[in-house]
Amino acid sequence: MKKSIWKAWPFLVLALGVVLCNAILEGMITIYMMKIIDTAISGDKTLLFQSSKKILLMAIILLPASILLSYTKGLYKVKALVSMKKVFVDKVFHKNINEFQKDNNAKYVSSLTNDMNTIETNYITGVYEIGFNIIYFIVGFIVIASVNIYALGVGILIGVIITVISMFISKPLQKHQNHRSSLFEEYTTYIKEVLSAFQIIKANNLNTKIQGEFYKKSKDIQYKGYVIDKINTYIVSTQKFIITLSYFSLIAVVVFMCIKGYLTFGAVVLIVNNMEKVLNPLMQFSEWLPKILSVKTLFNKVDEVLINHDSYNETITVDSFRESIEFNNVSFSYDNNEVLKDVNLSINKGEKYLVVGPSGGGKSTLLKLLRKYFIPKKGDILLDGQNLKDIKKESYFNNISNVEQQVFLFEDTLRNNITLYKDYSEKDIFDAIEKAGLGDFVNGLPQGLDTIIFDNGKNISGGEKSRVAIARGLLGKTDIIFLDEAFASLDSSVAKEIENTLLNLEGITIINVSHVIFEETKKSYDKVFVVKNKLVC
Repeated sequence: MKKSIWKAWPFLVLALGVVLCNAILEGMITIYMMKIIDTAISGDKTLLFQSSKKILLMAIILLPASILLSYTKGLYKVKALVSMKKVFVDKVFHKNINEFQKDNNAKYVSSLTNDMNTIETNYITGVYEIGFNIIYFIVGFIVIASVNIYALGVGILIGVIITVISMFISKPLQKHQNHRSSLFEEYTTYIKEVLSAFQIIKANNLNTKIQGEFYKKSKDIQYKGYVIDKINTYIVSTQKFIITLSYFSLIAVVVFMCIKGYLTFGAVVLIVNNMEKVLNPLMQFSEWLPKILSVKTLFNKVDEVLINHDSYNETITVDSFRESIEFNNVSFSYDNNEVLKDVNLSINKGEKYLVVGPSGGGKSTLLKLLRKYFIPKKGDILLDGQNLKDIKKESYFNNISNVEQQVFLFEDTLRNNITLYKDYSEKDIFDAIEKAGLGDFVNGLPQGLDTIIFDNGKNISGGEKSRVAIARGLLGKTDIIFLDEAFASLDSSVAKEIENTLLNLEGITIINVSHVIFEETKKSYDKVFVVKNKLVC
């Protein structure tokens, strides 16, 4: 994930280039300030006037330069953040379906929000601030060194001491940042579950229990933030003490040198003014370095979430389903829990299959194997004679349609929810709508297909959501349509009508996993598979 941030390096270079110009400009202003003071003391009015004009011109230039400084910093942060989040989302959608389903979604939500906010604050901003302060440190000391080289030596010594201290005392921060990230992940999971169970909580008077748990989890996160802030305070206080002590020591040396005649009064003013520009970057550097180092564990955590542990190399591309799907002695288990054992079955092109069996008997697992969400622990699944595990997921998914019981709808128009943002003719769209039993519903909407669906379909019924899913499957005109309890939310008469429509589709293979069985339509299936006791018959 760190590499994705560094893709924005041209914008970081641009921003730091503007920082360099500003630092040089401010350094030149202090040099001319020294000349003005020395010429004023010497009484040279001509030189005083010339120096004053130059310093006025540079001060005028400093205004647009400062505006550009802010603009380029913002541009760098935007580019780095967009690059990081784009890579994260890309990798999420490259996760294997089975591995993604094993994880709690809160892991991804927590990484995309809490962890990335911390990375933005501590790393992306920190990298810029470190570069900013290094540049000001260097320019400031060049200005001071132009007056007295000994001051440069003192400054370098201070910088080395502060850097070593910062690296040493940043170790506890890494540990606490990682723990806080884990707490946020648990907290996000808990909030998601509570909001999903809102009706159950209210109906069963569980408010007090839930509020107590919420308070404890919130308190734990806030306390961990307090610990991190406390450690930061110790770090910054120690660094400030060292820098302040060094500052006064250097001033004492400079004043002594002035008394002895080694420096002019103007040089003393220049050094004192630039000491702030030198020591402040040192303080900032020592403050930001521990924050940057503390993010290392977060990068590792986010990268771990995105890893596909099953990295089997798929080599075959298919453009259609031509003949059959064969299960040859297929077994599958979730960890040590065997669900299917030595399954042998055949599915032929264009035929219709009903899959039934008791709850928990393995129907859904069989469907996931057919969909290529999982691969068998033992045995082979062959698609037209080729091993399904060797076929590229993207090409296989292009040939199948899925109609789920749990339908997700985007907050968009009904049209886009049916077409899933693909281009179809109006004839094909309305043909799918009619076959899915959505015709009367669409005709009754004031804005028809342009009606907006809100918040995953809260403004339509469960049955209408199911019919939208069926319309999607029909519109895709794929070789295989998988139905997963697709009729559970439908009125029986509507379900029978849609089921008959699907059973009459020529050349399309239908595999319907369902506990809703109508005797009138059951006989129209080419075969009924019963999944029970780890077997399919």
